[in-house]
Amino acid sequence: MSRDIFLTGTSEREAPITPLSAGRLSASLLDGGLRWIRWDGVEVIRAITFLVRTPGWGTPAPEISGLAVESTPSRFRVAYAARWRNGAESIAADIVIEGDDQGRLVAAADIRPDTDFLTNRTGFVVLHPLDGFAGTPVTVEHASGPTESVTIPALISPGQPLFDIRAITHTPVDNLSVETRFEGDVFEMEDHRNWSDASFKTYSRPIGLPYPYVLAAGATERQAVRIAITDTRAATGPAVAASADAVVRVAIGDATGPTLPAVLLGLAAEAAAEALPHAVTLAPLGVGGLLVRFDPSKGGGPETVPAVAALAAALGADISAVLLLEAEADPRPEIAAFSQAFAGAGVQPAAVAAFPRADERSFQPGEPRPPAPDEATIAAALRDHFPGVPAGGGTPAFFTELNRKRPPAGTFAFLLHATTPTVHAADDLSVIESLQSLPHILRSARALAGDAPHWIGPIGIGARLNPYGAGPTANPDQIRVGLADADPRQRGLLAAAWHLGYAATIAHHGVAALALAAPTGPFGLIASLQTYPRAWWDENSDALTYPLFHVVADLAEAAGEPSLAAVSTDPSIAALAWRADAGRTLILANLSAEPRRVAIDGLGPARLRVLDAATLPLAARNPTGFRAGFETLPAGEPLLLDAYATARIDTGVSS
Repeated sequence: MSRDIFLTGTSEREAPITPLSAGRLSASLLDGGLRWIRWDGVEVIRAITFLVRTPGWGTPAPEISGLAVESTPSRFRVAYAARWRNGAESIAADIVIEGDDQGRLVAAADIRPDTDFLTNRTGFVVLHPLDGFAGTPVTVEHASGPTESVTIPALISPGQPLFDIRAITHTPVDNLSVETRFEGDVFEMEDHRNWSDASFKTYSRPIGLPYPYVLAAGATERQAVRIAITDTRAATGPAVAASADAVVRVAIGDATGPTLPAVLLGLAAEAAAEALPHAVTLAPLGVGGLLVRFDPSKGGGPETVPAVAALAAALGADISAVLLLEAEADPRPEIAAFSQAFAGAGVQPAAVAAFPRADERSFQPGEPRPPAPDEATIAAALRDHFPGVPAGGGTPAFFTELNRKRPPAGTFAFLLHATTPTVHAADDLSVIESLQSLPHILRSARALAGDAPHWIGPIGIGARLNPYGAGPTANPDQIRVGLADADPRQRGLLAAAWHLGYAATIAHHGVAALALAAPTGPFGLIASLQTYPRAWWDENSDALTYPLFHVVADLAEAAGEPSLAAVSTDPSIAALAWRADAGRTLILANLSAEPRRVAIDGLGPARLRVLDAATLPLAARNPTGFRAGFETLPAGEPLLLDAYATARIDTGVSS
């Protein structure tokens, strides 16, 4: 029990993965869907899943029965019945998946609503991976008849890159062609990278049609997806998966790269008073600032500025303010009220951004928006009322919302957006896979920002807001759910590893600032009592900090330092390195649920500190002692990193 809690914050265990293979075709069965469909080791499709989306874009889990898996060396077959419920409504489907060694794969569903079923979308979803798809030419057969060649965007598309799809043919590598054919509805594609998903999603029920809509009780529908692989390369036989016991090698370069970003803690202004008593524990983090969301509708109005100022002073941190505005035309009165509050508290923010309330909501490209002041008016008001303070823009929501409402070039001194990995999927593997999308987001954001600094945050596994529904998903049971208001993994080692992986991924892209975590609460570093249950933590009141505390402390120390190239031979090990005064520092994260052995090339004498399931109790109860507790890294021996472990390695200093 404690190990599960330490790893993921919850005792809920995910469904097991069943490997499937037929000759050179391989896939993994998970929760009734296929993941990581490969041909001869090349990933050709990321996933095929039958999904039900409720009004508000909820995704109920299927109740699976009668699961039967048949497999021979040349073919596999999966069959099961599934039922989805939403309140008193329910819908069922019989699903069959078949694959063979000739490169054919079929997934078919017979759909039967038990009752009238209100849905935003029900049917198969196909995910294409980023490698071998983004920026490449594809052939599209349209449902309306014509066939055309199209290049998938390299930069992230704000809308759907493909409409009216009957079939897509892509070439993941030379001389390997993959046709994906859809039956039973008209399909279209959206660029999932917008939401930090590592895929392009093809789905049915075009978004331009009215939703939610009703699937009538007793009516039946059939959908199918057919994959046909044509390989003119020389056959190499079934691919052999790398062993988890294989040693992962990490090499550190000597040449310095971009300066590592400033590190800020996210903070809702109304939570400052709760955080202030924990300032003594938080101050040693050394974070450069607080990214503070002032939302009067949530109790975060100008009256909270004194508490925010007191917390910032106690932490030795600057304040970067994000103001939510209600005005439909003139933002000046609201911005002036905050300016006066800061002046009254005797503090000036280091940066300030302001956004209309509507910018927290999602709109399709071209969709009408509510009345709100434009970017130029907001920027001018910020400069007038906060003279000399950088005035930022972008979005208070996710990259999607920035991409769909792009500020005119030169309007703002910096551009800001957040991300969360759980908009579309909440399983652990999808959370980790979201890191693959970050280089795409960074390149696309840089194209939008021009020369303006790029800020990211606040980030986290759960959601501080929900642009696609009434609010984040309530999670009283503390399980894995999409857009959770309190995701249990934020308390676990998984969050520490994921955030380190995030920082490592963006390290060489010139990001100016990264905001993450929070002092207290669902995204907090401090293990303070909450209104929801926290297994182990509630029974151990002497545990002061969550694992992410120590990753944030290391990242804060690295802020402003020149980065060093740190290359891992396996993406399951994330590596971030920088040059310190005394030598070099390397921090590692095991992004997998299995132990990994890691060898660091050319390191020399070094000291080591590891945060894992074994050391977590000490790190939580005595964060200062844990951070001082280094040991000598054995020369020439691989380092064993447990599931979701993080490690810090310093050269040029003694242990």
